[in-house]
Amino acid sequence: MKLIATDLDGTLLNSKHEVSKENAEALRLAQENGIEIAIATGRTYSDAIHICKKANINAHIISNNGSLAFSKEGKKLKSCTIDKSSLEHVLNWLYENEYAFEICTDKNIFLRHDTKSILEKDFKEAKINNPSIHMNIINDMISLIFSQEGIKFIKCKDDILNSNLDFCSITVVSFNKSKLNYGRQYYEQFKKLSMVISNEYNFELINSNASKGNSLEHLANYLGISLKDVTAMGDSYNDISMFKKAGISVAMGNAKDDIKNICSHVSISNDLNGVAHFIHKLMNKLKLKSTPA
Repeated sequence: MKLIATDLDGTLLNSKHEVSKENAEALRLAQENGIEIAIATGRTYSDAIHICKKANINAHIISNNGSLAFSKEGKKLKSCTIDKSSLEHVLNWLYENEYAFEICTDKNIFLRHDTKSILEKDFKEAKINNPSIHMNIINDMISLIFSQEGIKFIKCKDDILNSNLDFCSITVVSFNKSKLNYGRQYYEQFKKLSMVISNEYNFELINSNASKGNSLEHLANYLGISLKDVTAMGDSYNDISMFKKAGISVAMGNAKDDIKNICSHVSISNDLNGVAHFIHKLMNKLKLKSTPA
């Protein structure tokens, strides 16, 4: 095994959105034994770097659901951005249908200035259809969104459309299942962009050539590593593309059953240090293989 790629939310990060001491130590142990480490996330590059620095991890980064790939030295290896006409179409649609969203570059996350009130209104509508939905859901989502690095607020869509920035991903959020499914079904048919799902309450739009799997393959080629010597760890649907590429695929114990069923291995949950658990298991196996008879 020469390269380990791990998702962040729901995988390397626990429910408090933190890298545990155990997970960080396991990743460093793998590196000390000559194994390359990569983070593959839907988050921006700057946010992923912030999380890694806080945990004292030096990793290659696949960000924005595979739209971008960077070496651990910070060299940009790959970039797939959203074309201007698709960006304008999506923005018009999101404003028209009153969705909360994030539009991301590699460094910044652009939010509507009224994002919090849009989410609160959306939650109230969801509560009418589903009285059992708990306030913790919206509180956790708001906390997660606003805790990210590089947030900038926009007053109107022209702030985005008139900029000269390269946008890599768009994340759309709704707690209202019918509204969420309407958006997912609409963009599943939109051929100019790919749609992926990383959370029960979102969908994400990226360049049709972008995916975690494609960027993982690109990174492996850059490092001169065969895909059969790659381990990919994750918990959600946006991780499937890298599960299909990697020689070893590992679902966290907290993943849904249909994610577990397509993986070669299942670890314990992210809150029980599932990444560390599997790395130690892998390292023990590698040591046994290398021990002379």
